[in-house]
Amino acid sequence: MINLKEYFLINISPNHVRVENLKTHEFREKGLEFGNKRLLITDMNVPESTLRQLIAELSSPSFIRLSRTIIINPFHPHILAFSEVEKMAFRDMAEHLGARIVLFKFGETVTGRQLNISSLRSQTEV
Repeated sequence: MINLKEYFLINISPNHVRVENLKTHEFREKGLEFGNKRLLITDMNVPESTLRQLIAELSSPSFIRLSRTIIINPFHPHILAFSEVEKMAFRDMAEHLGARIVLFKFGETVTGRQLNISSLRSQTEV
């Protein structure tokens, strides 16, 4: 089977992660302690391995994957804005998960049903 495009929404909070396949609207959630009062994620290895597992569960079986888009929706009650360094860390993590396109949705927590795949770039930040 050839799978041309995959779209995933990753909601990250300090103690919870939710990954949703935007085409099927299937999702997986996991509660883990990722961050603290100052940082959303303190160690990138634990969330990355958790996300790798959740994305594998939601991916369709494929021999060829040409494009994977990941939208990261970070939320921390004590952080109003994320620095460029934090965004770069999230972007690197998404690229390690196979993303060719990484987008951000800051502010409120969103679900896949609130996003339109055809106009993702207008609804998110690069």
